[in-house]
Amino acid sequence: MNTKELKKIVLGIIVITGFMAALAYCLNYMNPKPNVLEELEEKIKKVEQKEIILTDKEKELEQKSTEKEWEEVDKSTDK
Repeated sequence: MNTKELKKIVLGIIVITGFMAALAYCLNYMNPKPNVLEELEEKIKKVEQKEIILTDKEKELEQKSTEKEWEEVDKSTDK
């Protein structure tokens, strides 16, 4: 193997690595992940929307079920 072939191989590896890095950067740029704060705000909006849609009877049932769950937790921790 002479030096010209070695230089071509090294240059090829560098070019391929650079292309892969650029591709990864572009794909990440095109599909950014939302930050945690944005995700929480979206979840809060969904919950608020759900609260608006619930009738009074549904709100009452939800409150009773939550109270019952907490009572069960209290009983299990008192043991």
